Amino acid sequence: MKKENYWDELETLLENIDEQITEPIKDSKLVSTTPVIQNNPCEDYICGWGKECIIDKKGEPFCECISKCPLMDDDPLDQVCSNMNQTFLSLCELYRERCLCKHKFKECKNKVNAKVHLEYLGACKKLDPCTDELMVQFPTRMADWLFQVMREMKKRRELHNLEWEELIVEAESDDEKKHVYPVIWKFCDLDIKPHDKHVSHHELIPITAPVIPMESCIKPFLENCDINNDGNISIKEWGKCLGLKEGLYIYIIQLII
Repeated sequence: MKKENYWDELETLLENIDEQITEPIKDSKLVSTTPVIQNNPCEDYICGWGKECIIDKKGEPFCECISKCPLMDDDPLDQVCSNMNQTFLSLCELYRERCLCKHKFKECKNKVNAKVHLEYLGACKKLDPCTDELMVQFPTRMADWLFQVMREMKKRRELHNLEWEELIVEAESDDEKKHVYPVIWKFCDLDIKPHDKHVSHHELIPITAPVIPMESCIKPFLENCDINNDGNISIKEWGKCLGLKEGLYIYIIQLII
């Protein structure tokens, strides 16, 4: 898989990390080695990172910790850093270890990895400190960055929403909208699973994982946006955190969603 395609799919793949978490890990002895099946039950059965779909003797699919991750080509860009400051060769290796440890399999290298998750892309390294000055400047830096991302996506016809295309055109000639529209767009873009007008810390991974190595303030900043510490960032918390006027961003949200 080409690298550009690999990371383009990060957001979708991360949605499924814990899919089928209620599905029990079955005894491999029950798995038929020669099932006779016309249609592959695993074809549309999502297991998530670090797991694979297996078919039992009854022809039923279930999720198991993946036996072996795909071989990588030793490209440093494939490596990822965990929340425990461990470098893994790939996302698959990280979540395979999580799966093995979560189910207490003997292949688990360290039992604490039952709670391991992706921190950022690339090998673990010493990050630049997030100073108070950088933290204060961060809302503006983030809005400027999101505006550039949004404009580039418009050029590639990847915004997938005519309203957003129209709004980014407006923003190009209005400094206030240039700050407001991209910030709201990214909230809507992250609010996927569940789509409930709140962004969980898990839903933040697609924006934090690629950026942390270059912008160490992004994670602490976004964590501080969760004002009531309920594990989710509401649209009001997001807007207030990023310096938006309440009436304006609520109106735009109602218009788009």
